[in-house]
Amino acid sequence: TLDVFTLPLINPEARRPSSPEWAYIGVYEDKLIGGYGFVHFSDLLQRKKAEYSQNEDFDKSASKGLVVMDRFTGDVLWKIDARLGFLHNGIAAANNILYCLDKLPPHIEDQLARRGKEPPNTYRLLALDVQTGKPVWEKNNDVFGSFLSYSEKHDILLQSTRPSRDTVRNENGKRIIAYKASNGAVLWDSPREYTTFPILHGDRIIMGVKSANDYILLNLLTGEQLDRSDPMTGENIPWALKRYYGCNYPLASEHLITFRSGSAGYFDFENNAGTGNFGGLKTGCTNSIIAADGVLNIPDYTRTCNCAYQNQTSIALVHMPDFDIETWTFNAFEWDGKPVRRTGINFGAPGDRLADNGTLWLDSPSIGGESPDLPVSTIPEKPDWYRYHSSRMNGEEYKWIAASGGKGLSSVRIILAQEPVKTKTYTVKLFFAEPDNIKPGVRVFDVIMQGKRKLKNFDIVKETDKPRTVLIKTFKNIKVDKELVIDFTAVNSSGMKPVISGIEIIAKN
Repeated sequence: TLDVFTLPLINPEARRPSSPEWAYIGVYEDKLIGGYGFVHFSDLLQRKKAEYSQNEDFDKSASKGLVVMDRFTGDVLWKIDARLGFLHNGIAAANNILYCLDKLPPHIEDQLARRGKEPPNTYRLLALDVQTGKPVWEKNNDVFGSFLSYSEKHDILLQSTRPSRDTVRNENGKRIIAYKASNGAVLWDSPREYTTFPILHGDRIIMGVKSANDYILLNLLTGEQLDRSDPMTGENIPWALKRYYGCNYPLASEHLITFRSGSAGYFDFENNAGTGNFGGLKTGCTNSIIAADGVLNIPDYTRTCNCAYQNQTSIALVHMPDFDIETWTFNAFEWDGKPVRRTGINFGAPGDRLADNGTLWLDSPSIGGESPDLPVSTIPEKPDWYRYHSSRMNGEEYKWIAASGGKGLSSVRIILAQEPVKTKTYTVKLFFAEPDNIKPGVRVFDVIMQGKRKLKNFDIVKETDKPRTVLIKTFKNIKVDKELVIDFTAVNSSGMKPVISGIEIIAKN
């Protein structure tokens, strides 16, 4: 023990003065910010103890006052009393200013409204000099929130609520105000509805909309919704991500957004590569997937949970791009019918994947979650789909494409534009790997593309010398107005039907 700090005495002149409870603890540089004494909001409702048990959580949500100390000596620098209560989620400090909300929490406001009562008119949003406690600026109107967040880079303070599926009740997100933090000037005021608390990420805001499973990006400077480039068409589309069902809320690091999506889930924020999962592992009802200093930490928060997951353990993960670690995602955006500029069709794959060259490979048939609904049809409709782990494949790259495929295909048709357009020129790459332990001359077939024979007496094993080895055939200047058609014809009597793993399609220019 280095030292013991106590809060200033309550009624120091009393016969038995006592120190209040530490209701809040925060640190800013060399300052220790303490909240003294919990506000018992449930007393406002004038109910018996047994009748307001659901409100007891909110009796721990705010402090009667704030004390700022020297965090090395414990010396009290200044203190301030609340009119109603300093909400703990509404305290932020930066640039020598302490920001705080002095008001009732939304849950208590809702309880009062049900009784036909108005909340007090003494609400305030304060900006205080962290050295002296003197007001820098104060807002008494439009004080509605319970959550403050601050961007040091842009000197912007956000006032919002803190909605979440399973941590705070009655915190409906219906408004956000952005202030110039140094002087309190309003930069923008948005009535946009949201379902998770705003996360500041550079000059962007990540937040949930519609349901707790859908997320968008806003411009921190303007409040406007941001777009992204459709990886298939190049058109601008609203930036969005989706997760599947699960308790908790999203957290963000520089490159990842983490959450529960069935099992532990994440979104590759750097590449917009889709939503993926760590199978068999559940993040806690409070999100426990934390990225820090190159390590993805997932402490086990599930000891009291009855959900059936195989792995109940704490783990830490590091990035290992040179190993055969399969990464599969799903993508919630829809194809708008505009001409496709770039895409890949990965037959038999368990999900989507973004390649290093920018091609978004879609699983076909789609089984790994939502994917852009690019029409792909095959004859027969249900060939013999197969899938290995990519570690079983040979080759320098693209083993995750070659590891799956379809046997017995006689035709593949891919719609590249909803309506016929001016003929486009594409480079088409066909990905093969012989899935069976056969010798050369056993599986031989022709490949016809747009009615023209491109491969005659094609024998995968003859060209690769051994099965399960990646083989890519590239064809340039393929003309397509709406539909790409590729046919396969067996040319021997061995009974071994044609096989293909994937098709990459890239428009010229």
